[in-house]
Parts: sequence; C-alpha cells; structure tokens
Amino acid sequence: MGKNRIIYQSEALYAGRDKPSGGYIDETGVGDVDAIQDDARPYQLQRVQSANYSFEIARQDVNQFGNLAAIDRVILDQPTVSLDFTYYINNFFNEDKLGFAINGTTVQYNSLTSSITDLLDKTADERNYYIRTVNEGFDAVAFDEDYGDTAVKANNDVIAVGNGFLSSYSSEGAVGDFPTASVTVEALNMSFDTGSSGNYLPAVNPTDGTKITDKLYNLPTGVRTSSDDATTVLKPGDITVSIYNAGSTSTEADPNVGGVDVSDSKIQSYSLNVDFGREPLQRLGNRFAFAREITFPVTASMSVDALMGDLTTGNLAEVLTHDKSYDLVVEMKKDGARHMAYVLKDAKLDSQEFSSSIGDNKGVTLNFSSQIGSKTETTVGLFMSGVHA
Repeated sequence: MGKNRIIYQSEALYAGRDKPSGGYIDETGVGDVDAIQDDARPYQLQRVQSANYSFEIARQDVNQFGNLAAIDRVILDQPTVSLDFTYYINNFFNEDKLGFAINGTTVQYNSLTSSITDLLDKTADERNYYIRTVNEGFDAVAFDEDYGDTAVKANNDVIAVGNGFLSSYSSEGAVGDFPTASVTVEALNMSFDTGSSGNYLPAVNPTDGTKITDKLYNLPTGVRTSSDDATTVLKPGDITVSIYNAGSTSTEADPNVGGVDVSDSKIQSYSLNVDFGREPLQRLGNRFAFAREITFPVTASMSVDALMGDLTTGNLAEVLTHDKSYDLVVEMKKDGARHMAYVLKDAKLDSQEFSSSIGDNKGVTLNFSSQIGSKTETTVGLFMSGVHA
C-alpha cells in the first residue's frame, strides 16, 4: 500500500563523504555493500527543519526558415539541480560534515584557520546528499528497513543528489527564537531510489554526464543525534555579539561605530551570510562542465540589529577619512564557556540604518562585510570555532 502523505517524521537528510581527487570514499564497490564500514558511510545531518530540492532543464530552440515552430529543443547546458535546507544550531557538527574547517574551542581567536580552507584545496568541496523517506507512520530515527514485511522496505525511498557543491551558507539568531543555519547546494544530478542501500551513487561523470555505476551507497540507521555532544539546541540567552577594533578580538571594544555607542546597544539579532558563486568551466569535446570553481572574491556579510542606547560624537566625514576595520564575534556559550563562535575579521562598515516610530523602540542596523582570505590568512575572512565532533 502506498503512502497517503509524507511528513517530517519520516524523513532524514544525509551528507556524503568528501570527494578528493581519488574519488568518493563514502561508499564501496558494486556487490560489496555489506562490507561498508560504519565510519565510511554518509553522515546524518542533525536538527534539520526543512529541505527543498529541485531540478531545471534548460533547452535551446532550433529554428529554421520555413517552420513556425522550432524543429527541435536541444539540451545545450547541463541540468541545474538545487538543494537547500535549514537546521537549528546546536554545535558545528553539520558544518564540519559539509566541508567547513572548524577550529577547536581552545584555539585563540588570533590563531584561527579560515572556514573555507578545505573548500579551497578541494579536499572537501564536492559530495553527495541523500534524503531518506521511510514508511508512513514510522520515525526515520531508529527505523528498521527489515521491519514487518517487504511492503515496508518497498516504501523506504531515497532522493539522492549527486555532485553537490556549497553555493551559500547563512546563520541567524534573534531574541525569542532558536539560532538557525541555512545551506544552499548546487549539484549535477538527482536520482530516485527504493531502499536505502545497494543503489548506485547519484554522482555522474561531469565531463559527459554518464552515471557512476561502480559504487553503491548505504545509509546508516537514523539516530536522534549524530554527534557526541548532547546539546539539543542553543537559546538566544546563550548568544553574545561583540564588535572590536580589528586585530583585538580579546580586548578593547571600540565604543563608537558610526556614532553608535555599541557598548550601550541592546543587540536583538544578527545575520551572517556568505555566497560562493560557482563558475562552470567548459571545454570543447565535453557535454558538461568539467569543474565548478568558486568565483573570487568571496564576500562575507553580517548585519546586527540593536535597540538604541546612547549616541556618541562622530560624523560621516570622519568615517571616510579614518576608515576603520572591525572584528565581529558571535559567541554561543554552554555552561558559561565558549561552545561555538563565528568570527568575521577585518570587516568594514558598509551602511547604518536608524528606525524610529510611535509605539516602537528606536533601533539601528549595522551592516558589515569582509572578503574571504586564503587558507594561510588569519587576519581577514570568516572563521568558525567550537564543538564539532
């Protein structure tokens, strides 16, 4: 009997292992699916709140004199597959599995490694993604595919996204809500499978679009939490946002940012965003792009909303003359200690917006941006530090 509907209870999202130059390492060869080790299977992402996926096929008309309608509509470019999902932030486990470089909680802010280090050197830039849907009425967590009869297994489906590249990442936190992260992925292929093991990878050969048929995937049983950290979710009271003079993320906060006394501002929310524009590289003889490289420069932006406290002296002319840089730190604590932190270094103030109306508190929005540096750069760009195992 088929499903009447699918709800969040029955779904789980997985991210495959890294794809270094030697090929995928999260799956095994055809006919050897039982030999897949637990530590070589895709990772289940945790605290997922939504997942959307789609594909779009672009066609080009072939017209000629003598025919009103096109005589053919040819696929000239590779199909575009997209996946986006959101999740509550409780640690950096998901970010680590998505390919970001995460520093430990004991690493000093002046010694952090860039968050995109592994994306730059291609050790963690491409992977497969899997959305597993189990039988109606069952939780995806602890679901036993062999439960009951074969009808249960027949209704255990997987939508698999192949050759996925991160194209954007954002994080938001606000008073009255849990902090969340959102991810967008660009991919080359999507497949629809029955059963969570023994199926071919969704990946394709990017040069000609042919499906990879010498590797299988096997999704592990869903669990309530994939990491060793038992934190269910972080709360607004765990979050602090600090603005420092550039190069001094441990001391000496600058009280005057564009005339606003940041030390007296009551911060209500933050929004951090970084987009990785992807350029498909093509060449004659290949049907599809042979690579999808990040387009540089990459800019990370952060907006901070606050209720106004005191103003300080200053004017726009001084901002133009003495163009300062800032280090912004979004720190999330657990039991009073740093649990995770975003650090945006060498950020410039791009705009400042004041709002005031009857019945509302006067507010200000500060918009900052910084460019992402290389893997050896420690003074500019976006850095992540925290629990991720």
